[in-house]
Amino acid sequence: MEKKEFISEIDYNKSSKACPTCSLECKKIDERINGRDLSEIETKDVPHLLKVFDI
Repeated sequence: MEKKEFISEIDYNKSSKACPTCSLECKKIDERINGRDLSEIETKDVPHLLKVFDI
């Protein structure tokens, strides 16, 4: 029988993968940027783009 790893048993500080929650937030930020170069993003858009964990 294989041992399953629980999220609490994984040390994400030493992992090459992000935790599922952070990974999801990174995908949201990437969608907001929508393929634009950083030079194309206006200063007023930055707070909205980087808003993390929108509750």
